[in-house]
Amino acid sequence: MRTHLLFILLLLSVGCGRDGAFENIDTNTPVVSDIPDGKPMAYPKLYVDNGLPEYPGAILTDLGTQTTSLQDGLRVTAVSNDSMGLVMPFYIEAMEKLGYTYDKAEYERSKLVADAPMTVLGFQKEKLSFTVMLSKLEEQQTQIKTSFTEG
Repeated sequence: MRTHLLFILLLLSVGCGRDGAFENIDTNTPVVSDIPDGKPMAYPKLYVDNGLPEYPGAILTDLGTQTTSLQDGLRVTAVSNDSMGLVMPFYIEAMEKLGYTYDKAEYERSKLVADAPMTVLGFQKEKLSFTVMLSKLEEQQTQIKTSFTEG
């Protein structure tokens, strides 16, 4: 009982004296201001039909110039509140499950750069290429740009 009361007192004291102390809790949903015109976009049919990974909680912000042909490439941009260190392993695992390969040594070298503002990794499967470019945004968000091409 005494421990329970101390824990509650500790929780209450953490936020005392600071306006909005509990308002900045990190969530997996980017802020609405990141969505063009406040209307969420959907992944293009070509992207979905190829089983390409959709990062959980990310909000699409741009679909590129065309979404129906791999000849010119399919580009998708999204934003997530997760760090690049969480986002890239998700794509690696998902693409490996789809049978894509990547340069593991290149990826390991990119991880050696502390607090890098951007990272890029390419995946290949036969004639298909999938590239993931992650960039740090303000407020600890990550911009996710993917490109899917054939050729």
